[in-house]
Amino acid sequence: MKLNQTQQRELIESARFGIEFVDLTIQKLKLECPDAFHTDRTLRKRRFQHKPASPTPCQHYPGVYPQ
Repeated sequence: MKLNQTQQRELIESARFGIEFVDLTIQKLKLECPDAFHTDRTLRKRRFQHKPASPTPCQHYPGVYPQ
């Protein structure tokens, strides 16, 4: 599931008001459509083409292969 155009616009526009407002908007959107956001469980299934910049749970990225 993805965010609809109205929700996408709301998230983009929230950036104009600072990171705190972005965080509040994300919290609101997570309540409205939780399936549009990854959880630790869904991230563990992801396969990245490049190593994530932060320690992100995932199934695979170059140099690390599923066990």
